[in-house]
Amino acid sequence: MDRVVIVKDGVLFTKIAPGGFRILEAITRTARQVGFDLTITSACDGEHSGPNDPHHRGEAYDVRSHDLSDAQKSQVLSSLVAQLSPGSFFFFLESPGTDNEHFHIQVKKGTVYP
Repeated sequence: MDRVVIVKDGVLFTKIAPGGFRILEAITRTARQVGFDLTITSACDGEHSGPNDPHHRGEAYDVRSHDLSDAQKSQVLSSLVAQLSPGSFFFFLESPGTDNEHFHIQVKKGTVYP
């Protein structure tokens, strides 16, 4: 069965930069590789760190993780690392152990993709 990327209600994709497309591609490939659906919980929407935040520029996405096992989180992170060059992208587990826990994935600060 093909796994998919699900988008949480209310998430807006009002702008997608080239790096954002690359991130979305990596999230989609990761869902297929790990064998379970992944849910994007934030794109251009929501409260972030201001108008120049990478979410608002279409260069960052959040993916739900609080409902994944530790092994599944490790699989997701390994897949993202293999697909997204650390020199161009940055990702980490935000708010670990809370209901808001998620992977934050963005174009690395101070870089331009491509």
